[in-house]
Amino acid sequence: MKNNTLRALALLYGLTVISYASADDGIHAVHADSAEQTVSNGQTQPPVKFATIWADGEGATHVGHCRFEGLQFKSYAPPSAPQWIGVSPDEVESIAYAVLPPGYVGSWHHAPGPQWVITLSGKWSVETTDGTTLVQGPGEVQFNADSNSRPRSDDKRVGHVSRTVGSEPNVQLIIKLKPGVRTTGSCAN
Repeated sequence: MKNNTLRALALLYGLTVISYASADDGIHAVHADSAEQTVSNGQTQPPVKFATIWADGEGATHVGHCRFEGLQFKSYAPPSAPQWIGVSPDEVESIAYAVLPPGYVGSWHHAPGPQWVITLSGKWSVETTDGTTLVQGPGEVQFNADSNSRPRSDDKRVGHVSRTVGSEPNVQLIIKLKPGVRTTGSCAN
């Protein structure tokens, strides 16, 4: 999928700060507690946070907390005022919507490949095999990097289990990346 489609979707959902200028802009993920800060045109970039679900070398899954650095403070559509902008180098395979109904509880599974999940409305949770539960609501972003999760001798669960939280449906925008490509979402492993 072309970056122009991603730009249109980002603008539609108010997500322009997550990505969208050129891969040369240096967009990259760092651990949430990293001291790294981006300064562009005399301004310090505010935090752009996301969570990541990842699998360790044994196949167990965990939640990590990351943020993007490398955005630029510039006009996205001159002569409009400057804003923080950048393009993810991620290569997109598909974009889909998912709606988890109230009461939804999935089974243990891993992501079909690296993918971004953006919560548009409602809330949902993701539980990893280490027992951590991540709850996300509207405007929150998650990167799924647990495709290499596998059963272990002491734990047959794989990946994560998803659930809706509350009494309303959870609406998600899922951006699936091409297999084997470089991604900006891997800061936790």
